[in-house]
Amino acid sequence: MTKKKVILLAAAALFAVSGLTALPSGNITGGVGCIVVAAVCAYFGLKKKRAGKENGNRTPAPAAVSGGRILDTIRTKVVGVTFNNEDGENRQDILSRMSGSEDITVEKYTYNGEPAAYVKWGDKVIGNLSAELAGDLARKYPKARYTAEILEISGGGVQTFGCNIELDVIEDTTPSVSQHTGETTVYVDRSNKKYHSKPNCSGMKNPKSIPLSQAKKKYTACKKCCK
Repeated sequence: MTKKKVILLAAAALFAVSGLTALPSGNITGGVGCIVVAAVCAYFGLKKKRAGKENGNRTPAPAAVSGGRILDTIRTKVVGVTFNNEDGENRQDILSRMSGSEDITVEKYTYNGEPAAYVKWGDKVIGNLSAELAGDLARKYPKARYTAEILEISGGGVQTFGCNIELDVIEDTTPSVSQHTGETTVYVDRSNKKYHSKPNCSGMKNPKSIPLSQAKKKYTACKKCCK
């Protein structure tokens, strides 16, 4: 459980006690108000983000923008999150300061002659891909690069912090149309319900390119760039 959730649940408990105390004394408005605030705090404190799944849960993904095509998308848990970094900082301390909305990177390297990969927030290492996953990806996609985003920062309080991510395995190429159908390519991202003809439209973050026919099934056309 994250610090934010702990604070929300603590606030919910305090408001609930205040509300239940106020009602018997005749302060109906104040009591009801406190109970409503307690319910809202409890709701957001208990609300869960989409949890990351373990290695091997893979789904085919469409082409990526910026000269790359997504070969594989994997949801996995970051490992080694309790270790110290070379500068002596513990990775648990780093994760405790993160909300889950931060940009992260995945950096390949070699450890004892075997493929490995750091997961970083800025220049700070928060953990690694598992040795099994790093080796598997290196064998299947030796020339690919990786991008990732955080799905959830878990734990907190008395529990160890953890991090679940969604990893994209990208092959550097520049397809202008769908490689399977030859049809027009458009761009989408996770935070937008519209598809775009330009990857930089509407401030999209990490846009992905997909065939137009596929986009029309889930998205509506952007009025700015799709005319």
